[in-house]
Amino acid sequence: MSLLAAVVLAAASARIESVYLTTADQRLAVRVAVSGAPGMVAVHREGAAARVSIMDASLGLQFAGGRRFSWTPSAGFDPALLAASPVKLDRIEIAATDSEVSVLLHVPPDVAVDVRRDTRGLLLVFRTTAPAQTERVAQAPPPAPVVSAPPPAPAPAVRTAPEPKREPVAAPVEPAPRPEAAPVAPAAAAPAAAPPPAVAAPADVDLAKRLFPAASGEGQAGASVAELYPQLFPTGTPQSQPEAPPVVEMPEPSEDQGAVLGPFRVRASVDARYVDADTFVGDTAEPTRDKYLEVQPRVLAVAPVGAGVFNLEYAPVFRAFATYDQVNTSSHLLGAGLELPVGSRVTVRARDRFQSGVLDTRVVDPGGEYFVGLGRFNRNDVDAGLSIVVGPRLSLELSGAAGRVHFLEESNFFDYDTRTATAGLGFELTPTLRMVASYVYDAVPRPDDRPEAESTAHGARLSLDGEILPLLIGQLSVGYSSEETPNAGPGGQSYSGFTLQAALQRELGRDAQISVYATRSTPVSAFEDNAFYVSTGVQGVLKLPLVAKLELRTGLGYQWNDYKTIAEEIGSPREDRILGWFVGLRRPIARNFSLTGAYRKEDRSSNIDTFDTDSDGFYLQLEWDIFGAPPR
Repeated sequence: MSLLAAVVLAAASARIESVYLTTADQRLAVRVAVSGAPGMVAVHREGAAARVSIMDASLGLQFAGGRRFSWTPSAGFDPALLAASPVKLDRIEIAATDSEVSVLLHVPPDVAVDVRRDTRGLLLVFRTTAPAQTERVAQAPPPAPVVSAPPPAPAPAVRTAPEPKREPVAAPVEPAPRPEAAPVAPAAAAPAAAPPPAVAAPADVDLAKRLFPAASGEGQAGASVAELYPQLFPTGTPQSQPEAPPVVEMPEPSEDQGAVLGPFRVRASVDARYVDADTFVGDTAEPTRDKYLEVQPRVLAVAPVGAGVFNLEYAPVFRAFATYDQVNTSSHLLGAGLELPVGSRVTVRARDRFQSGVLDTRVVDPGGEYFVGLGRFNRNDVDAGLSIVVGPRLSLELSGAAGRVHFLEESNFFDYDTRTATAGLGFELTPTLRMVASYVYDAVPRPDDRPEAESTAHGARLSLDGEILPLLIGQLSVGYSSEETPNAGPGGQSYSGFTLQAALQRELGRDAQISVYATRSTPVSAFEDNAFYVSTGVQGVLKLPLVAKLELRTGLGYQWNDYKTIAEEIGSPREDRILGWFVGLRRPIARNFSLTGAYRKEDRSSNIDTFDTDSDGFYLQLEWDIFGAPPR
């Protein structure tokens, strides 16, 4: 089959356009709006949830950029109706594979779910003794229109394995009810798409992203955890870039649907910050105080491509009124990504991300060794991957990536390239949890200006992605790597040890969350004869609601950087310890406007005195969500 034919078939599958709560006979029900004709619909129990499997279907535009979502009804539905309903619905989850979409309804075991088909799609009715009456919608106004493809012919059915010891039962089809009122309160709005397929960042970490620099991974595809982690270790000015864990809470449509521009759904925001903070603009580790204004617009555009999604993002940072020229420099992030199912078994992913700046030091060096002697740099990362379904819940995962860091000005760091390749097997443990076991190859080709940094590494990695435990979502990746660096000094020519990447989020209650990030990796080094250093760290971020609509956001992190070769000054390997923390208050002040004030501090302790630092800063930020706020 030709590629064009495969794309046409992929575009022909049914689309789940929205999922939202409604009522039937004063009782809760769930509407699944579908364009096109899905395949078989089956319902079975999964412990505390009822799973509705919709075959030969994919997620539509409102879900662009993600495959797994969860939503708590009380966050956007009439609480009086929820309290009056005899059916307790704790949560709705949506999970998509290459061949089906599953809707998980967390209802008590004695509640059954009936499925009615009509021209609008599916109506999931909780079975009660009262006769069903005309469906009505519990809220208003209606949502923004969604661009939908015309009803196509159904794609060939793909068999999905049943749950162990549970045989799916075809859902009963009941007569369609009379036409209903316009739907509201969808259970899913268009999530942010930042490559690799990214979704909206969790609210509890967006302050940390603004105050502490996000780093780019070492040229690895899917390195979102590595990019998220270094937020608590600032060494310079606050920096941010959109990243996210794989499962998100679904915001209300008025906040997150964005504006339609041609084939794209566009979201945009602007943050304006007053900064009074220490910076490192000299050639020594001596902080310099400066005050300046920082403006950061963000634009994110998402468009459907067949059954897939294409996205564009642009997030510049403009600084002015600082004393030092290096602080007055701008930063830029420009990215594009594509996720496209080809046929029923293959999904292609690709992205290209370009970053440029001076103060964003952890984009160049994720572990934070580079923070003085700054110069303007460009970084470009390209990666691509294939996911091929080879059996029930089993897939072959292949990916490759290449990155390049190039300095346009003289600095204390150096130009280098990265190469990465992975091959592994993925398995869907549950509809909301995926495991991948893979072989990983990493290489840094010999840099002309620093041959010591040349390296080759082989390793194995086991990753979990999704809902790891009840109310605990995110990514967890543990591996073992063996690295050879033949041009480094004595003691630093090899490394064998475990690697770690983790980004986990736990709900503590309504609007209260805690997130934990951890990492262990070997970034390239510019210090003496070292090719790399071992960087290990952990951080936690807490969000708590307070009185008067105030929201407390605070975080604490600690990082260990250990070197392998003997440092000339002390006669033993260098060791750095970095402690970072922040605390802030955020409050909405008008529709689409919020105000945040925060203080952050970082202490770096090293056994080489010249690298001891103590810095802090105060930030006052005004956020304006123009339409459909992109992730911060």
